[in-house]
Amino acid sequence: MSKVLELSDDTYQQLTDLAQQQQRTLEEMLRVGLATYEAARYERVHQQMIAEGLLAALPTRPLPPEVEDFDPEEIPGPPLSETIREERR
Repeated sequence: MSKVLELSDDTYQQLTDLAQQQQRTLEEMLRVGLATYEAARYERVHQQMIAEGLLAALPTRPLPPEVEDFDPEEIPGPPLSETIREERR
């Protein structure tokens, strides 16, 4: 299944440069970024459920190998999600 992701030229160039620096393809960078985002959402929701008393402990979920050794680099500017939302308006 494929997805369409609309990015500004600047954001696309930043992602392309970052992919080159890490010797990965742009697709790999996006996959790793999305996997990292999903893992963070997963943990945040479960932390909230623990705080509300709905869970006693966090369930464990193994990370894909490419996420375990991935050290994200800070990209200056607003988060990608905000950029996408702004461009959709």
